[in-house]
Amino acid sequence: MSTNDLPVIAILGDVNHGKSSVVATLAEDDSVRIGAFPTTTQCQRFRVRDLLEFVDTPGFQNAREALRELKEAGTASNPLSVFRDFVARHKDDRFFVHEVRLLEPVLEGASLLYVVDLAQPLEPRHDAETEILRLTGAPRIALLNQTGEPRYRAEWEARLRQNFSTVIDFDAHRADFSNRLALLEALATVDLAGKAKLRKAVEVLKQDREDKLDTTARIIVDLLSDLLTDKHVEALRDPLRVAAQRREVEERFREKLIAHELEAHREIIRAFAHQRVAVNEDGAREWLSDGLFVERTWSLLGLSGWRLLAAGAGGGALVGAKIDLMFGGATWGLGAAVGGAVGGGAALAGSRTAPGFKARLPYFSRAIVGTELVAGPIKHDNFPWIVLDRALGIFVSVSRRAHARQDRETLDAAALAARLQSTKAGSDQAPDDLRRTLAKAFRDMRKNRFNDDQRDATVGALREWLREVSQ
Repeated sequence: MSTNDLPVIAILGDVNHGKSSVVATLAEDDSVRIGAFPTTTQCQRFRVRDLLEFVDTPGFQNAREALRELKEAGTASNPLSVFRDFVARHKDDRFFVHEVRLLEPVLEGASLLYVVDLAQPLEPRHDAETEILRLTGAPRIALLNQTGEPRYRAEWEARLRQNFSTVIDFDAHRADFSNRLALLEALATVDLAGKAKLRKAVEVLKQDREDKLDTTARIIVDLLSDLLTDKHVEALRDPLRVAAQRREVEERFREKLIAHELEAHREIIRAFAHQRVAVNEDGAREWLSDGLFVERTWSLLGLSGWRLLAAGAGGGALVGAKIDLMFGGATWGLGAAVGGAVGGGAALAGSRTAPGFKARLPYFSRAIVGTELVAGPIKHDNFPWIVLDRALGIFVSVSRRAHARQDRETLDAAALAARLQSTKAGSDQAPDDLRRTLAKAFRDMRKNRFNDDQRDATVGALREWLREVSQ
């Protein structure tokens, strides 16, 4: 426990064993500088709200030489006084600059996480490092990190258990929220002085996670509500250029929907504090490389045919639904009412086809100046489910992504579909009751009957699903 009121956790170890990666993941801060070589001799502090502070320390450099001066701490009545004397004696000594700096948070009362890389061999200097940490008497845990094949696991575990009561596997590049909480709870068991505050921090972080799930559910529901009712209207400027202006209206409507979805995806990414994850204006190159209206998106995402029918798509009935029949099986709001098995079959046939569309004049209107051209709303049965799957793909990716990762991930439609399948997070894998709730919500959104109470209920149902698939 730190000498101030905030629990401080110092991350120590050799250079290039993954200390900074552990800090980035635990603090949920991908701005932490991660590299193969030390970039500073100073401690870097990262505060998690007003709950915790993680300290990224310089790596040990001359531990064996330092241990020669610190051994007497083992028999001293006040072991930390030996460490204070060492720090005071060598504060301007370039040879021990790393050891002096990394001992600063130890002398402040920090809990210690000692990080080792199982892909690197155990060497004599590591014995000195672990012995120094044992002599501090500070609460401490050893973390088994791995950047490659863990070929030295047996040697590391045997040695670490001599100086650490708790040894934990922690892959900083794959650790999820539950792994982070488990580590903090383990710290609470070894840091008796800080137990209460560490456990309080765990509870606050759990609530923070719930808030993120709620925020994401609301972003997705609001996105769907907006896209299902959105349309673009422009007055006809030239009766002789109806076809050209139609194309312009159609393109502006398409761009409007894409921009709306893009901003919702960015909001989800921001909710999980990822700065290295991005989506760009055209949906290419970063994150979702296939756009909303690309054929591959429609062929791979959304509900499969029979589930689309079972969800009551289009009008709540399995037959006699409104189905868009123009331009390859779907239109942007100009549909024909058909009945019986023909309707159900058409919905099934068009469910995997990206919608074509045509901006329209009001029925029985003449093409004169001032007459409105209207594009939308989109009536395609699978449209909301595809929008949902794309948002779920973003959510699953960022909610499970460790902040230590430095890569910029790109998902095309096939990769996104595979991600949803492997995490069981796609609309096709959703529970039947959730699909029914969403199907009713989509129908009511399209009819402008989606009220605040139904919105809250839909958000709640979706939030439960998000919690399940993010674990």
